[in-house]
Amino acid sequence: MTESKRPRPPSPSPAAATAVSKVFDDSDLLWEILIRLDFPTWLVRAALVCKRWLTHASDPAFLGCFQERHPPRLLGFYAESACKGLQQFVPLPGLPGELSAVVRQPASFDLTTECYWNTSIEHCRNGRLLLRHTGYHKSIYQVRSPLNLSRDGAVVASCPMSIADEERYCSHMLLPNGGNDGLVVNFVCSQRKVFAKVRFFRDGVCHDIRTSGSIMLPAHWKVSTMNRSLLHDGNGKLYMLGTTGYILGLELASTSLFFIELPDDVRYERPETLQLSLKISQQAVHSGVYLITLVRFKIHVWLHSTDGNSTGTWVLVDTICLRQAFGHLVKSGWESGSSCISLAGSGDNAEFVFLGVDAEIFCMYIGSRKVEKVYEMEYKNDQLYRIYPFMMVWPPIFPALVQRHDQEEISESLPPAALHND
Repeated sequence: MTESKRPRPPSPSPAAATAVSKVFDDSDLLWEILIRLDFPTWLVRAALVCKRWLTHASDPAFLGCFQERHPPRLLGFYAESACKGLQQFVPLPGLPGELSAVVRQPASFDLTTECYWNTSIEHCRNGRLLLRHTGYHKSIYQVRSPLNLSRDGAVVASCPMSIADEERYCSHMLLPNGGNDGLVVNFVCSQRKVFAKVRFFRDGVCHDIRTSGSIMLPAHWKVSTMNRSLLHDGNGKLYMLGTTGYILGLELASTSLFFIELPDDVRYERPETLQLSLKISQQAVHSGVYLITLVRFKIHVWLHSTDGNSTGTWVLVDTICLRQAFGHLVKSGWESGSSCISLAGSGDNAEFVFLGVDAEIFCMYIGSRKVEKVYEMEYKNDQLYRIYPFMMVWPPIFPALVQRHDQEEISESLPPAALHND
């Protein structure tokens, strides 16, 4: 028996078609309809309706308003700990059905490999991960895109150990844009001075090397092994947290280094109680860096607006009492002094922060004070090192216009995450 075809819905009456046309042909009304969609995935579906809707949905001005109203969502995270090393992807509990469907593809998020001795995450931003595979006397840097498998697995660079291990504790690989080009930054310390060596890679080949001038190091300054990530603000400035009250910065355009001194109140706090978070802005003059600190059961959020140098001052913008925020969620005795409490990861614009309390991991949204337990480590005596938040892609991946028979049509060739149905 052949499967019956689904009947087509009846055509609307002329009056109904006219009423619908008045709404959807009005650009202002269409804007108001699209801006109220909850998720970028719905925005991509709307763009498939017609060329006009695609033009509206992908307009940069509209996307800026949509992002402000619906910031990219946290989908889950990767955790790194003493006992388990780099653990598998952990979806955030309680995701809406639309986003839960996106992360129900475990094979896409699996980072295990049998070809290398060791795999670590160098960079995790905007739905992409940069992995470092170490083995066979070289380090291979690979891009993973779990939400867009058509771009998954590209090798950005292959570095001999002589390069990859040069001042290895402060060697970093970054993906500065949406493509697969990358750059390796080595901070080289010599006595009381430091300089940066930047290697630019294109299609896996180093095509440019730049070296900064040297600047004096603060006394006893070292790279933090707990906060070793190098953050890129999207405007050509990099930031890295040290262990003795300073942030080391690098401006790529001029290849110049600078230091930012931490607030006096937290300058000598333990590295595991500090987290850097970028203030993201399309205009460099409005960018900056947040410092999230944990001091005596309180979280403080500091903001340092910067134009790329160490001038400016820190401003305390928020304080959260942990007893009030999530004391009811933690096991009894967490305030006794015997519990290990740490800040393990954070999001851009100080939107959220991950806290480790012994073997439990919590996610706190700073603005709303919402806290939820997101994971419990397998071993009770395990030590949490780092959390790598995994965010939804922004901007969305829209369909392309395809030229066919002197007409433009919308291609529906999209990654599964863009059009995944429950």
